[in-house]
Amino acid sequence: MKRNLAPVILFCFSRKQCELEEVFNNATDKLSDEDKNYHKYRILPLKRGVGIHHSGLLPLIKEMIEILFGKSLIKVLFATETIGMGLNMPARTVVFTSVRKFDGRNSRFLTSSEYIQMSGRAGRRGFDERGIVICQIDKKNSPILVEQMICGKPETLNSAFHLTYNMVLNLSRVEQVNPEYILKHSFFNFNNI
Repeated sequence: MKRNLAPVILFCFSRKQCELEEVFNNATDKLSDEDKNYHKYRILPLKRGVGIHHSGLLPLIKEMIEILFGKSLIKVLFATETIGMGLNMPARTVVFTSVRKFDGRNSRFLTSSEYIQMSGRAGRRGFDERGIVICQIDKKNSPILVEQMICGKPETLNSAFHLTYNMVLNLSRVEQVNPEYILKHSFFNFNNI
């Protein structure tokens, strides 16, 4: 906070207090008493600007955390890598508490694609001139492997899109949709130019 690095997402991945209370109360009012008690320990730190985000949370809690983070009411977010996928939740700073992860069988270095996806959350368009990425590296990590992770090229993405007659017919039935425009601007077409 002293270095003005917030909001921060820590990958393991201010407004008035009454506004925070309002979002908090609106979200928790929808929970059953059992869920309120179960998730109370996860929700209470939100009032201090600290949040957690992972796939084990109830969807309503995740949504509340995403809203609070988007309104800059959460200053520090401890998250798994799932937050780096598909959610628009940029931060000023991203911290990697480790550059290794367990993949279900072994502990391995993050791939360049994983690193790029998560570190890409650093820097908020229109707010920050640049994003800050901090990697905590210990003596066990080879500098060469870390450099390959950071400077490596991402994996190639290939479209799984397959054009069918049924798809073209369905697109042509909608008045506001131009099937030719959609196909011309698809990722599949981009890959095959």
